[in-house]
Amino acid sequence: MDQCVHHSANGARPASSPPPEIELRMPADRRLLFLARLVAESIAATTEFGLDDIDDLRLAVDEGVSALVVRADDDAILDCTFRCRDRLTVSLWTSSSAMPPPGPDEVGWHVLRALTDSLAAWTEPAQDARAWRICLEFTKEPRTGGP
Repeated sequence: MDQCVHHSANGARPASSPPPEIELRMPADRRLLFLARLVAESIAATTEFGLDDIDDLRLAVDEGVSALVVRADDDAILDCTFRCRDRLTVSLWTSSSAMPPPGPDEVGWHVLRALTDSLAAWTEPAQDARAWRICLEFTKEPRTGGP
């Protein structure tokens, strides 16, 4: 399947479907985490995700963004990419000079594992040689056969 299946109240495809990829760049600031949550929620609400899936996505985005914001350098940018195919893939990254990526020794990691279908975190060299790029990516597939 190339894209998420889109539904409307009357069963017709909505006139305005989300694009297959949406990018959001914002300061790595906890006060702005609602923006990433709104984007994920809006995409999921216009596709085949049910209410429980949308709640899971909202919580997963909260947890993922929070995990990176606390690791981010001052004045860092948080990049978020939302890709909608047969599942919603959320990719988050920011720069950090000292912190490792989120991992299984943290409660937040276990929350993300419970809410998502796949989860990965890693670091890679940033363009700024003094920092690292911390990356977190998870996917959520719509549940089938349920309400």
